[in-house]
Amino acid sequence: MVVNRIYKPDHFDRFAVIPTDIFRKKGITMAASGLYCWLFSHDAKQKMTMAFIQGHFKDGKDAITSKIKELEQCGFLTREEVRNDGKFAGYNFRLNVPTIAEKTDAVNPHQSNNIYNIYNNNIQDNVQYDVQDNIQDNVQTLVQDNVQVHNKKNNIPRNVNLALKHFIALFPKKYQPQTDAQKLKWAQCLERVERIDGYDLREVYKMAKKLREDQFWSGNFLSILKLRNKDKNGILWVDRFMGMQQSGKPEAYKMIPNLIKFYKYNDPAGKPMIGAITKNAELDDFALVYKLGTTEYQNLKKYLDAKG
Repeated sequence: MVVNRIYKPDHFDRFAVIPTDIFRKKGITMAASGLYCWLFSHDAKQKMTMAFIQGHFKDGKDAITSKIKELEQCGFLTREEVRNDGKFAGYNFRLNVPTIAEKTDAVNPHQSNNIYNIYNNNIQDNVQYDVQDNIQDNVQTLVQDNVQVHNKKNNIPRNVNLALKHFIALFPKKYQPQTDAQKLKWAQCLERVERIDGYDLREVYKMAKKLREDQFWSGNFLSILKLRNKDKNGILWVDRFMGMQQSGKPEAYKMIPNLIKFYKYNDPAGKPMIGAITKNAELDDFALVYKLGTTEYQNLKKYLDAKG
């Protein structure tokens, strides 16, 4: 299992060549820009941990953490949690080249030959012409690949981009991502659900569709980003949701905190009812309908009737 490693877009491993987008991003702090450049200077063989970063800079842990979060918010960095047998093992740092670069002022525009000029001026007096030509070709390739990365939507796989529109359509317009940055976050979430959590997006879509159709979850599952958030017990919601689908038990068993058991009883008029016993209280039929919603209550009733 690879953990605590840094991943850069293809063709950026041989040189410490920094995408100019970080220098054109308005509103970002100099410290965050510097950290991005420093991370870019390492290759994938370097074990990258918070302790390693702190050991290089005199900034404290909180300051470094805040700059990492700033880079994440701006789309320049993705911190991927790695788990080993369900336990936290560390992070991998994935450096991104944002899909959409901000407009720049005329006095300081993007120039595709800037990187070439830097390299050419530095080595002109010290190397033979054949070596210069080789470096020129490499640098020009880097510039071209930088453009290609922009066109690949931050390296999001094609199947994820195709699935994204179907996931978006599950939600009301007011909850759908409105900007390119928001859509990218949704796409990155789905990519991690597939790559890190190991789920088939087709099965995840079926699960999400079922949740959106449920009376209870339609008001509590309002964003794909929830899938990689954790509940109060530290369990990823995607694991919890998919577990609901595979266990055979209705979701009601997950929706009642500290549940001990459900049971059937009859009211004074002889009408069948359902109650629940938890560690802290006992819930009658009326309370269960309120907590579960009509759809999930009926699913629970069918399940208990089938059990006899």
